[in-house]
Amino acid sequence: MNLYTTDISPNCRRVEATLHHLGLYDEIEIVRLNLIAGEHQQDDGLRAANPNCKVPTLVVADMNLWESNPTMIYLSDRAGAEDFCPADPKTRFEILRWMSWELQHYNRALGDILWETIAKAKFGMGEADQAVIDAQMENFRRFAAILDARLAGTAFLLGDKVTVTDFSVGGPSALALHPHSQVPLDDYPNVKAWYRRLETVPAWAATAPKALAEAA
Repeated sequence: MNLYTTDISPNCRRVEATLHHLGLYDEIEIVRLNLIAGEHQQDDGLRAANPNCKVPTLVVADMNLWESNPTMIYLSDRAGAEDFCPADPKTRFEILRWMSWELQHYNRALGDILWETIAKAKFGMGEADQAVIDAQMENFRRFAAILDARLAGTAFLLGDKVTVTDFSVGGPSALALHPHSQVPLDDYPNVKAWYRRLETVPAWAATAPKALAEAA
């Protein structure tokens, strides 16, 4: 198996963390690309595996897996990790529902904020656009309130154990906790505590973005 990945990216982090959690990391050939240098547009292997030229991309025999959420589910099923990614229909639907929610709503708004406040400068794309931040903050607050309510009285999204759902929704945890992110986590104490709890999970800690020394 080959994994095309990069540093800092929440999507790449959650796939790499899944590999660590499942004990599969040592079976993977990691191809770590520098997106700032445009290596994802130049690497022939990635271009052949994913015409979008995006990471993470996992190549397994004759299968090319794009997008982090289905990749995590594939790896979990491959490993038979029932505790991490239950296969019973009710729980699997719950997992897929939260994965869809994070992609369409919560992390969509959060991602725009984090791009402006943290990532944009690292890609040499200029100063943060405060108007974009302010516009997305309204969406973030709407959906952060839902997440905060969900996490009331529970350690993780599906109960007292970490699951693939936490890796999915929690992908941007370190960036959101970054002091320059402008993310108002103090207004959502359950979300903030969950992010910090997630950062202590061994597989998640092993993939903390090294380029962000201030990150959680």
